[in-house]
Amino acid sequence: MKRFRYIAVLLLSAFLVVACAPESNNHIVKHYLCSFEGAEWDALVDSDPNGNNLLNGFASSWHDEKSDLAGGVTLPYEGYWSGLALSNHCSKDCENDGQPDDQLYAYVDGAYSGKNFLICNCFFGGVEMRFESKASYIESIMVANTTYLYNVAKNGNHITPSLGEKESIWVEAKGYVNGSDEVQATTTFFLFKDGKPAFDGWAKWYMTSMCKADKIVFDIKWNGEGYNPYPAYFALDDIKVVRQEPME
Repeated sequence: MKRFRYIAVLLLSAFLVVACAPESNNHIVKHYLCSFEGAEWDALVDSDPNGNNLLNGFASSWHDEKSDLAGGVTLPYEGYWSGLALSNHCSKDCENDGQPDDQLYAYVDGAYSGKNFLICNCFFGGVEMRFESKASYIESIMVANTTYLYNVAKNGNHITPSLGEKESIWVEAKGYVNGSDEVQATTTFFLFKDGKPAFDGWAKWYMTSMCKADKIVFDIKWNGEGYNPYPAYFALDDIKVVRQEPME
């Protein structure tokens, strides 16, 4: 069964490039992995799991040269940050590390590979991850819950009740191309479904339906009534990028 799934993913990846891009006889398909590992990435990790250094402009931007992915952190209001921040903080201690100030903890035992990963903070709306040079494809992303979201969704707090049995939380990704404001494609990934965690640890989000994009915009959605009262955070790691490049 695992062998069948592996072959299916390879075929789907090939179909992605063929179906979503113009045919070209003088290009080859190359794969790149952005895993956020190495000294240059270690230097961008906020040592404070509360993310307080981010509020002072620390690690406001990052760019992976091989995959060409880029992102960063913005400060929409005084005392608040939004965006994609580097982290290596992991904890399943919801009581001590799953509170409003604990924004950089992932609810896992460690990064999917290595020690670093991203925390995406969508509290102020969509968060952008882009390709700096040219539109490319994202084949898959490893995703995990944050300790803060996991704690509130599972246990509630003095402001927000735990998820109801028919309530779900998911990440929505929208792809844009050629600088257009028109959405090219949309895909979703459940963090909690029908009141329960949708997975344990890290899970793979296959994004082959996104086609080629200049940028991907992430947001957290909830199917309850009114505004989303749950922490709009999730963790991501090991982003696989597929790109057509000229034959040498």
